[in-house]
Amino acid sequence: MQLVLSLCSGIGLLDRAFKEAGFCVVSAGDIILGKHYDIRDFTGIKGKIDGIIGGPPCPDFSPLKRDRPVLEESYGFEMLMEYKRIVLECDPSWFLLENVAGVPNVKIDGYSHQRLDINQSWYENVTRLRHIQFGHKENKYLQIERKNVTDRSQKLESCALANDSRSFRELCRLQGLEDDFDLKSFNVQGKKRAVGNGVPLCIGRALAKAVTDLEEISVTQQDNKICDCGCGRFVTGRASYYDFSCRKRAQRNRQRFVVTDQQQKGA
Repeated sequence: MQLVLSLCSGIGLLDRAFKEAGFCVVSAGDIILGKHYDIRDFTGIKGKIDGIIGGPPCPDFSPLKRDRPVLEESYGFEMLMEYKRIVLECDPSWFLLENVAGVPNVKIDGYSHQRLDINQSWYENVTRLRHIQFGHKENKYLQIERKNVTDRSQKLESCALANDSRSFRELCRLQGLEDDFDLKSFNVQGKKRAVGNGVPLCIGRALAKAVTDLEEISVTQQDNKICDCGCGRFVTGRASYYDFSCRKRAQRNRQRFVVTDQQQKGA
């Protein structure tokens, strides 16, 4: 059983999905649970953790946020640096970071770097696009299962959001939570914000399965040509991209900020 450390866990929806898949997940907590769960006070121990998962705060990278701060001066960037620091301290076999489209690339020496999209609509009739960054010491890449169960004749529902006007119970349903799920220590707005910020369980389960499947994939299998956009899918022949959307993603990626070791030291 792999031991996984969860950072910036929120209310633990991604943690739950990995636990369901058979991982042993320990959480460093989240500041929403109290100041004593600030990951800036957390110190990793080398050689004890197999993998790290987490979703550092994303508002500073969202195009919807007005008056976004200078990247290097933002709280979101600071949390990315803390995430990277803990990966370096723990030295796990792999790490998985979940966030929004505008998040900078987090590249860490000694790990491959894969960036891919995953949408809730691949599994449910709800649209929510999330962006994943994955690194592995043996250069393995996630292969995300796409079920495409969405009924295209029906209009997709809007995903749960942190500032959603819908009821707490409705947001729980959209995230895949049970009818009696509750956060008794939170007020109503706090409950909605915490659930809306979480990773939909169907996405978490797909990610956990993809990580589990890596145990059956050898490095030589992964030596096949990988799509240049970073999605991790294999391409054949002389192709550089899996499809047109991958080509567009690669163009966007070229314009993204890359987090370097020098910037980490200066942050």
